[in-house]
Amino acid sequence: MKELIDATPDLLITVVGIGGCGCNTINMLYENNLAESVNLIAINTDLAALNSLQVENKILIGEDLTKGYGAGSNPEVGLQAAKESEVLLTNALIGSDIVIITAGFGGGTGTGASPLVARIARELNINCLAIVTLPFESEGKLRMDFALQGINEIKSPIHAYITLSNDLLLRGLGESVGLFSAFNQSNEVLKNLLISLAQMLTETGYVNVDKNDFSSILSYEGESILGVGKADSEELAFEALDQALNNPLVSIAKIDTAKGIIFQLFCKSEPQLSTYNSLIEHIRMKITNKSVLIVPGVTLDPNLSSEIEILIVASGIDDNTIDTKLTINNQSLSEASTENEYLGEELTFVEPEADYSDIPAITRKLMAMRAQDAKESSV
Repeated sequence: MKELIDATPDLLITVVGIGGCGCNTINMLYENNLAESVNLIAINTDLAALNSLQVENKILIGEDLTKGYGAGSNPEVGLQAAKESEVLLTNALIGSDIVIITAGFGGGTGTGASPLVARIARELNINCLAIVTLPFESEGKLRMDFALQGINEIKSPIHAYITLSNDLLLRGLGESVGLFSAFNQSNEVLKNLLISLAQMLTETGYVNVDKNDFSSILSYEGESILGVGKADSEELAFEALDQALNNPLVSIAKIDTAKGIIFQLFCKSEPQLSTYNSLIEHIRMKITNKSVLIVPGVTLDPNLSSEIEILIVASGIDDNTIDTKLTINNQSLSEASTENEYLGEELTFVEPEADYSDIPAITRKLMAMRAQDAKESSV
């Protein structure tokens, strides 16, 4: 057994930020010392933006095509830039066990290049997860069209993908929130998700979720959910679970039909067995698919910032439960023109089966906190 452990190489997780939003996320992860446990790579068509990053691994794509001046918000340019630099991208991913793509969809580089990076990972037999951010509603219909087309393009090569909505965060923070504050809140949520995921896969716990477990969950391909919740005491563990199940940025997927779920519990001290069992049972009760595979993990971390942290990864969610009928300037995108065919396929929209406008618990808390602050300031 000792020889087997000694001969087992460390798990290499590569987090790839593509385009402006993705590269900003990578830089933020670098500033939070995540580079000590995962491989961080920034990919962009904008040389000046790359040079402003602290992260060490940077790849300028499409140098001949764009001359380092960016993709001009054109996803087709982003795609062609990635194709021009496909050898560089392939070499950067070789040796990785898991690749996580993060990008903001709706612009040029992130939207156009991400599907190609996902395809490269697929061809290298590397498990690949994409976490992509939808544009703010105020950014207009065209950018949302690009974003939805990008999601449609990445569905085929990716193992699992997660879409995050900045507008749901804005709904929780309120209309008066500052621009930088809104982006910081969005980045903070994404940072917590990626840090918890990396910690789960790289640190040894009492009950481990390993690479093969993660691969099994990602084998249920399609829409996914990734959420993190925190609590200051074990008595509030279900509050942490509620936060994890109601990520304030996740907009278009419901966990009900998930086929695979990872439940990772991080604790400062030993939890009660009854708490552990009850949390898993609570998750199982929410799933309509009674044959769902739930993979639990428990890690004891005395340096945890809170008493309890819970990470949820759910995959294989039925596309029929996904609501892409978003409204831009009072026009439903499901009724929008499908003339944007920058990657050769028409936009497709799925009509929702139900109204999922319920505000998640953590978002309600943000709203309550802002209302309380406003009340106190008026006294």
